[in-house]
Amino acid sequence: MRYSANRKDEVEGAIMPVVWYLLNLLALPIISFAVLVWMAMNTDQSRPLRRAHARAGACMSVLGAFLIISGVAVSWAIYGNTGQFWTAAIVWAIVLHTSFVLWGMIALAQAIGGKPPYFPRRLM
Repeated sequence: MRYSANRKDEVEGAIMPVVWYLLNLLALPIISFAVLVWMAMNTDQSRPLRRAHARAGACMSVLGAFLIISGVAVSWAIYGNTGQFWTAAIVWAIVLHTSFVLWGMIALAQAIGGKPPYFPRRLM
């Protein structure tokens, strides 16, 4: 199979949304989320791999925030302001955050390989 420079450009374009997703989780939460949503909304139809990774990253960011906030709220409703609440909330947030970072690393490997993200397929 011959090497194609056009494929390389498409792969490089797909890496950037995943990098912004990981920056959202690890370094610059609000700024990189805004950039990621902008990428998801403004990526043109000619770059389907980039569009797929941008939409997946934005969807997973919103899903992660929703799951962490709802889990902490349910924990608060069950335990009130006790030590059990704080233990449950911290464990819940750490486990979900770690899971979403791992998803981002898998998505980065897929973007580098020129493949669409595994999840969520429905948005692609």
